Amino acid sequence: MLGDDQRRGPRRVGRTLLAAAMILAAHGSAPADEPAAHAGLKPGSRLERRGDEIAVCGQLYHTTTPVVLWSDPGGYDAYRLEPRFKPLSDSIPPARKEDTQPALRSTFGLRRRNLSADDLERVRGGGWDLPTLRKAVDQFVIHYDVCGTSRRCFQVLHDQRNLSVHFMLDADGTIYQTLDLKEQAWHATIANARSIGIEIANMGAYPPASAQALDRWYRTTPGGDTFLTIPDAELPFLRDRDAVLRPARAARIGGNIQGQDLVQYDLTERQYQALIRLTATLCTLFPGIRCDYPKDASGKLIPVKIPNDQLDRYRGIVGHFHVQTNKTDPGPAFQWDKLVDGTKALLSGSGVTP
Repeated sequence: MLGDDQRRGPRRVGRTLLAAAMILAAHGSAPADEPAAHAGLKPGSRLERRGDEIAVCGQLYHTTTPVVLWSDPGGYDAYRLEPRFKPLSDSIPPARKEDTQPALRSTFGLRRRNLSADDLERVRGGGWDLPTLRKAVDQFVIHYDVCGTSRRCFQVLHDQRNLSVHFMLDADGTIYQTLDLKEQAWHATIANARSIGIEIANMGAYPPASAQALDRWYRTTPGGDTFLTIPDAELPFLRDRDAVLRPARAARIGGNIQGQDLVQYDLTERQYQALIRLTATLCTLFPGIRCDYPKDASGKLIPVKIPNDQLDRYRGIVGHFHVQTNKTDPGPAFQWDKLVDGTKALLSGSGVTP
C-alpha cells in the first residue's frame, strides 16, 4: 500500500512545478543548468522565519505559536558545552592540552531506541530524517520547572545539573527550543530515549503547610483576582514584559499526587494555548504520540508513577510523575483535559488557530 508521502508525491510535484512556473514568469527563464526550484533566487538571499517554527531533523515545522530557537537572539543553546551564565572568561574551554580546566560534557545523547544497526550508523553521521525519528519517539513528558521563568530553568538545568530538555515554556507563553528533537535530552530517566520533554515555568506544588513558598510569586487582590508576579531580576528576560499574567484559575488548586496532598497555582492561559499548539504539532509529526494521558479503568487520571512494564507499552502524553516516584510535576493544578480537548479540537479543525 502506498504511504502518505507516496500518495502526496504527484501533488507535491505539481505544486513545485506551479511555483517554478510562477517564478519564471516573474523573473524570466532560468539558466539551463539551474534547478527550477532555484530560479529567481540570488546567492546570499535570506530566508525569513515566521517565528513559530520548531526544528525537527534539521527541518522547520510551523506550530502557530511563538517559538524561539537555540540559534535565535535570546535563545537558549543546549548544544554549547560551557555554562551559559558564568562569566565568559570562566566558560571558554582551554586552548591547549597543557591548560587545566574541568572537563566539559554534553548535556544530551544519541537516540537509539528501536533503531537498527544501519539506522544508527546513518544517523550518527548526521543522517536523521523524520521517518527514522518516528521509530524512536512516542511519548511527550510534561514538567514544571520550579524556577518560575525559562531563563532560570535553563540556568539550573544546563549550568548547574548538566541536564537538558527540548522545550521550555515561559510564563508569557513563549516556547524556547534548546535542541533539535532528534537529540535524546536528559530530563526523564527511563523515558529519555523515547520522549520529547518540556519544562513549563511554574513554581510547582507544595504540601499545604509549606505553601507559603508560593507567596513570593503570586498575589491576590481584594477583589479575588490572582496575578503571577515575576521578580524584578527575571522580568527583563520575559519576551512580552507587558503581558498580564494570571493563573487560569485564581485559587490554589489542591490534589493528591504520588500519595501526597499538594497545592499549586495553575498555569497561565497563555501557557495552555501555546502548549496546545505545540502538542498538536507533535502529535501530527509523531503519530506514535497519542493525544491522551494515562487513565485508570474509570477514565480518571492516574496520579502516580506507572509500573515500568506498563510505561514501556504506553504511547502518549505523560507527566513527570508517571515516570519517576520522586516527582510530582506537572502537579495537581495541571488541566489534562484542557490540554487534550484543546489539542484534539485544533487537530480536527474545530479549534481556533491564531
